[in-house]
Amino acid sequence: MKKIINQASAIVEETLDGFAELHSERVARVPGTHMIERRRQKQPGRVRFMMGNGAGHEPAVIGWVGPGMFDLNVAGEIFTAPSAQDILAGIERLAASGPVLLAVQNHAGDVLNANKAMELALRKGLSVKSVLFYDDIASAPKGHEQERRGMAGMLFYTKIVGAAAERGYDVDRLVPLFERCRDQTRTYAVAITNCTNPITGLGMFDHLGPDEIELGLGVHGDSSGNVVKLPSASGLARLMLDAIHEDFPLKRGDDLLVFVNGAGGTTMMELCIYYRELKRRLTELGIRVRGVKAGNYLTTQELSGVSLSLCRVDREMMDLWSDPCDVAAF
Repeated sequence: MKKIINQASAIVEETLDGFAELHSERVARVPGTHMIERRRQKQPGRVRFMMGNGAGHEPAVIGWVGPGMFDLNVAGEIFTAPSAQDILAGIERLAASGPVLLAVQNHAGDVLNANKAMELALRKGLSVKSVLFYDDIASAPKGHEQERRGMAGMLFYTKIVGAAAERGYDVDRLVPLFERCRDQTRTYAVAITNCTNPITGLGMFDHLGPDEIELGLGVHGDSSGNVVKLPSASGLARLMLDAIHEDFPLKRGDDLLVFVNGAGGTTMMELCIYYRELKRRLTELGIRVRGVKAGNYLTTQELSGVSLSLCRVDREMMDLWSDPCDVAAF
């Protein structure tokens, strides 16, 4: 393993410290915790939006904290959900200023710990609701969407719901908006090369040949075993778009947000070429791209690969997507 670190046991602590120092005009680390919070707070009484997740995916999610997106992020250890007590501490910190909306990715540890934190928070009389996100079409078949993993499509709900919370939507408007974003979002990911767990020093998987890729990879390097030969950029864009279209039929005239995520080790050159081919195919189908992000925004260390996330938007969602935000990742 080659990583620019000190001790493996200190990775998360030192990452949070360094991040807070790099972006001190936007965020601060809450002393003695694994929390990153925005510096410029919302008006009192407005809904606070937060999430807990395992570290190792930077700039997600600490880089998505700030005006227009998350108010606070609670980081766990590498690829490990934060504890229920840590999530509760985040809820308590925010609930002092307004109601709280907790976003939860659909991974077993995240759900278990978030549910426990919610139970404890409600016993304390705190004003908090939670929402569950899932978008990965490779992790469960059509008709079983609630069994799917949360993946890079989380960018859409973070930006749209974060903008609505910034405007002053109450929690009873934010929850159905979140669910609408989730239900209109699909993600499909592929891996091109392996990556290394920075704690164990071990590769996540080691079965790919020099001309092979793996389809349907999870955000933690979860293997699907679905290995194929590496196609051209045009072939890969069509393959991934077709997989999403089969699960979530797209039609002429649809308005889409597109997120092309590089997973950590994919170059911008590759992402530009991939998006060029994807955009051409969408244009052929008569589908409008209303907004796009491309880059290494939700990573799995140095994994080289690409995930494609699509969100079909209505007028309200598009309006909120267009609101400004001020976060380190963008």
